[in-house]
Amino acid sequence: MLYLKIQHLRLNLPGNVPVLDDINLNIKKGEIFGIIGPSGCGKTMLLKTIAGLFNPAEGAIYKDGNDITKTKPNARGVSMVFQDFVLYPHMTNLNNLRYPLILKKSHLKPPISLAMLSRLLHIEEKKLLDKFPRCTSLGERQRVSIGKALTSNPDILLLDEPLSNVEDSLRNEIRHSLRNLVRDNGITVVYVSHNQTEIAEISDNIAVMKDGRIEQTGTYTELYDNPATLFVSTLIGEKSPNLLTKEEVGMLTGGKIKYALTIRPGECSLEKAEESIKIEGEVSFIESLIQEGKKIVFINKEGELFGVELDLKYPVDKGDYIKIYIPVTKARFFEDAEAPGTQARVYNLW
Repeated sequence: MLYLKIQHLRLNLPGNVPVLDDINLNIKKGEIFGIIGPSGCGKTMLLKTIAGLFNPAEGAIYKDGNDITKTKPNARGVSMVFQDFVLYPHMTNLNNLRYPLILKKSHLKPPISLAMLSRLLHIEEKKLLDKFPRCTSLGERQRVSIGKALTSNPDILLLDEPLSNVEDSLRNEIRHSLRNLVRDNGITVVYVSHNQTEIAEISDNIAVMKDGRIEQTGTYTELYDNPATLFVSTLIGEKSPNLLTKEEVGMLTGGKIKYALTIRPGECSLEKAEESIKIEGEVSFIESLIQEGKKIVFINKEGELFGVELDLKYPVDKGDYIKIYIPVTKARFFEDAEAPGTQARVYNLW
């Protein structure tokens, strides 16, 4: 069931500086919806606008069919965890956790157990709960902030890099526990993170943002396998893909293909395929992927690195001259990378 609908949302900062440009999102009840994109693309401003901290210049925000665009923040049933985690400095961590219950005098939904939240977030120790925020670590403060946002069992939970300061030893456990908790309580979540592993594991669907706009939405697998724009293709994936400009592709194909392309190192080969583009050069850098038993061997092509993924034991050294073949059926082609606006995917070349 559609629960949070954002329609043609635009936001300008003072001086008429555009921050969000025609944002459209449809998020289901109980869904964990991820947002990923580079710093400054508008992710946090979008969360703050959903929370009611900014008034959009145009567009509307609907919650369960009701227009909440102009509803006061405290009447939206929305909680937010800020990246810089807002805690009241004059209150102990325990009183910070309790405070949303004091403000919310009538509960349409039963609050989430403080004891259960404390265990889930590893903040159950009395000596930690009795401390003031200034006396706790960044990771502990961030975990208290998550608990504070969840205490009142909100309808919508907005999370801005919620685990960025959490200790590595706890991050995976808390992420999985948090996912189960919001699902069990029917909480709709919008989750912002730069961490692709994190966003892929916790989110049902993801929006990729760039320059205040949504480039593409879908599951992480859909974004990885079928990027709709050049930006999405270069962003999604733990290993950066190889990129060739329209001019480079045209030169390598004798003018037969005149589109930019991306292809991952693991999709390239040292063996010639029937339909392939050849790129050759001297090995300038080798990146070993010990845990995967692989390595990426890069050649330098006019100042840009182009890589092929090989077995870790494959005999090749820096300075060797190699030929890399790009299977055209595995490559993704896009409109001119230098053109303004979105460089859209080009399909059905073969």
